[in-house]
Amino acid sequence: MRAGELLLIGALAVLAAIAWANPAEVPLATRTSLATVGFFFGVAALALGDERNGWRYWFRELLPIPLVPYIFLSLGRLIPLVNPNVYDARLMAWDRAILGAEAQAALYALPLPAWLADVLTIAYSTFFFNAIVMVVALAACHDPYLRRVSSTVILTWLVSYAGYFFVPAYGPRATVAQERYLTLPSGIVGEPLRDLLDNWEKTKTDAFPSGHTMVTLAVLYCLRRRNRSLYNWLLPVGALLISATILLTYHYVVDVLAAVPLMALSLLAGRFLIGPIPAASGASRSPV
Repeated sequence: MRAGELLLIGALAVLAAIAWANPAEVPLATRTSLATVGFFFGVAALALGDERNGWRYWFRELLPIPLVPYIFLSLGRLIPLVNPNVYDARLMAWDRAILGAEAQAALYALPLPAWLADVLTIAYSTFFFNAIVMVVALAACHDPYLRRVSSTVILTWLVSYAGYFFVPAYGPRATVAQERYLTLPSGIVGEPLRDLLDNWEKTKTDAFPSGHTMVTLAVLYCLRRRNRSLYNWLLPVGALLISATILLTYHYVVDVLAAVPLMALSLLAGRFLIGPIPAASGASRSPV
């Protein structure tokens, strides 16, 4: 089993333990699915083996992809069972201390033209896809460090998920900037895309830390090491995505600031647990 696969199975085991410890609050279907998904994921990984070509190679490399959003969607019911507190008031106070009351108010009154709201919403919605593009690109090149890269990004994702248990918070769109969020320009695709994301997202207390920032920075770091061409393409997308977390009021400023050291700690932990991600030679950086 690979490090990233073991991390996902471990995360599912922890979530299943929380669910089974609270049978009155968690439906049997949820409790059973967490254990079942983890079991069949492990079986599939072992059955696919370590082929370096063909469909089995691709299935093994892409196998973890659906588990990351599955775990995220499972958190909403479990977080209150571990930590029933909500820390939005504290995060707002930290933002006020960092920005000052006037700058904090100005941030949520900053006008956004409809086209910019559209661009920011599209960039924000690429969160999962940027990591998928990275894995596909490195797999297509048969990058020898793909497993370390994917495992490191998975670890970063799981660290961000753990943060939601320690500091549950809804984010400014549900508190100080609720009116701002509801009156964002509709644009051409912005409003329907935001509505789609709101309906899809079942875990609501996921503001701290900004997982969008943590994972985007981790993906960019890995790509800068292994595929500079794709890094150059995704860098502006990532910059817009991180900007969108604040400008579209999904995250407090402190959520984004905290994401940077937490991402660095995740990469450091990945270096020791999984192995370093060396820089690619000039010849192997070019393929996208």
